[in-house]
Amino acid sequence: MSKTLLALGVASALLVGCKKQDDSAAAETATAAADANAIQTESPAVETSPAATEAPAAKPAVVAFDIDKIPVSDKPLPAWPYIALPAGYHYHEADDLAGQSKDLARVPVWTGGQLLWVEGKTFSDAIRSDDGKTYSKFEVRKNLQQAIEALGGVRIGERSYDEATYKANEKALDDFRQEFDRIRDAYWYDADADTYVIRRADKAVWVVLQTGNGDGGILVAEGPLPDAPAE
Repeated sequence: MSKTLLALGVASALLVGCKKQDDSAAAETATAAADANAIQTESPAVETSPAATEAPAAKPAVVAFDIDKIPVSDKPLPAWPYIALPAGYHYHEADDLAGQSKDLARVPVWTGGQLLWVEGKTFSDAIRSDDGKTYSKFEVRKNLQQAIEALGGVRIGERSYDEATYKANEKALDDFRQEFDRIRDAYWYDADADTYVIRRADKAVWVVLQTGNGDGGILVAEGPLPDAPAE
């Protein structure tokens, strides 16, 4: 009997000890959870950087063209299209110059700081060398410079516009390049292209010349004098 009572007492003691351990473990778990919640609550929110946005396209710098800085020429102009090619060269459609002319068109000219749109009579064609003549870019460019300056023309640029100007006028320039394909190479950005203006008393004659290694192209546009820039 005494052995039985002793066994029951030991078992009871063990049960009480286990219960205390379970209660202690539960208390520790609850405390740890509370501490974790407190840490999470007190932690500052992680800031997220705003989504990167594309930079706006650069606007081209515009320098208004002042026609008053160009001297007026009263030198006689040859027959249309005014520009005679040097010996050994010819217009691609020399037998149909009228077919390369338009009584009214709208074309761009690059003044070196402004894309100026001219409305008026135009002529455009390719420049070729005669049979037996090797095309010389230098020869064509030099001779046409002398011919245009002899008419009172002034060269105002030797390069086309920059990429920003092209992007700002892309649709209009692409339409022009499709219509006037003989001079299209002069109207890509950062391209070699000579631009001249012959100022007359009542009008302006613009000449755009592109000379490549094997051929060239020319545009002549005659229109009203451009407005003077606002002061």
